[in-house]
Amino acid sequence: MQLPFNAQVYYDRQRRERLVANLDARFSKRRSGIHVSDLTMCIRQAAFRRLHPRPLTERDLSFFSAGRGHHDLLESIYGAEREVRREWNGITANYDLLDSVPVELKTSRSFWRHVQPHWIRQLGFYCAIENVNVGGLIVLWLFPNRLAKEDGMIETYSVEFPNIEQIRDDLQERRDLLSKALESQNVMVAPRVTEPSDRWLCNNCPYTKECGR
Repeated sequence: MQLPFNAQVYYDRQRRERLVANLDARFSKRRSGIHVSDLTMCIRQAAFRRLHPRPLTERDLSFFSAGRGHHDLLESIYGAEREVRREWNGITANYDLLDSVPVELKTSRSFWRHVQPHWIRQLGFYCAIENVNVGGLIVLWLFPNRLAKEDGMIETYSVEFPNIEQIRDDLQERRDLLSKALESQNVMVAPRVTEPSDRWLCNNCPYTKECGR
C-alpha cells in the first residue's frame, strides 16, 4: 500500500517501551487496606494479588487505560460528585459518582447486552455503605449489538435493593475471609468463586495452577 507523501513508517521500540513503562507505573501501584473491589468477585484471587503480586501484562495495561479514559470522560460530563471515597468497618469504597446515591460506571466489550451480576454486587455494597437502597448503573457498550436495530451504546439503570442489612452481612463476611487469608499469609483460607455467574474469572486468572482450579 502506497502511503501519502511516500512516507516511510518504522517500528519505534523505544517509544513503545517508554509508554508501557509509564502505564505500568500508573496502574501497578499497590494499595493498602481492603477495598470493595477486592470483595466483589473472587476473594482468593484478591488474596493472591495481595500476597503474590505479578507484573501486569500489556493486555492488562491496555484494558486499564481504555477503561480509565472512558470513565474519566463520562464522570466529567455527568454532573455529580466524582471519585467519592468512603471508609466503613475496615473497608474502603470508591464510588465513581455520588448523585445523592452511588452511581457505578462500567464498560463492556461484549456484543450482548447483559447486566453482569458482579456489577450489581459491587453497586449493592456501595449502597449498603452509603445506607441507601437504590443505586445507579451506567454501562458503556463498546461494540454495537449485532442483533439490535438500535445500537444504543450507553444504557442507564436504577437498581433497587430490598434488603440492605443482608448486603452488609455479606460484605462483612467477605471482608473477614480476606482478612484471615492476609493475616495468615495463606491464600487458601480465602474461598474461590462458587457462583456460576463468576466462573468465567477462572478462565483468564493468572493464579489458576496455584489455586488448583
